[in-house]
Amino acid sequence: MKKVILSLILIFNVSLIYAESPGSFRGKETHGFGFGIEGTGLAGSLFYDYAINSDMQIHALLSSGGISRGVGSTTLSSANTLIGATLRYFPSENYGFFVGGGGGMLSASQSLKQTIYCSSSKAETVTECSGKAGTSISGSTDSTYSGIGLWGDFGWQGYDGYYFTIGEKAGISRKLAEDNKTEVAIDVGDHKSTTKSDWDAVKSPTGLIMSFGWHF
Repeated sequence: MKKVILSLILIFNVSLIYAESPGSFRGKETHGFGFGIEGTGLAGSLFYDYAINSDMQIHALLSSGGISRGVGSTTLSSANTLIGATLRYFPSENYGFFVGGGGGMLSASQSLKQTIYCSSSKAETVTECSGKAGTSISGSTDSTYSGIGLWGDFGWQGYDGYYFTIGEKAGISRKLAEDNKTEVAIDVGDHKSTTKSDWDAVKSPTGLIMSFGWHF
């Protein structure tokens, strides 16, 4: 019995010594496919990963998501779609940490619907309510944007068959075309400032990375 136990301990220790590293799995499981969250707000994403070697990986993605708000009879919806690729570098074959950089095409849209009751105080402070005390006014804006997104990312990625990735992406976008209607939002409460801040957010590729995939 003692010999069996000693043999099992020896086999276990040898397996630890020769256990495959995250880098070795990237090297042999070249392809990866999965889904998750990547980008502004809770942007749903699909991705394809290709391991060039054990420490370099191409991460191609399609993500779409945004920000939605609603208060009373006012609704604000801002969304973007991103198509691009990131080249990731894993500094050590023994760990799953990575840094990367990439770019792609980004499009964004925003829709604001407002219905405001013009109280006597609003009739004095809100331009659109001037002379309309006791009535309701409505307004809407629709903005669109297209540009080129550039970003860097960092995080951690698991290995061996299925894998989990968590990280952060930060970047900027360069405008190709924009129809910005945020300036004509009715300036009541924080409606206009929120409209502007959400619009700036969805024109950026910055956001959280949290995804699940399969190597093969």
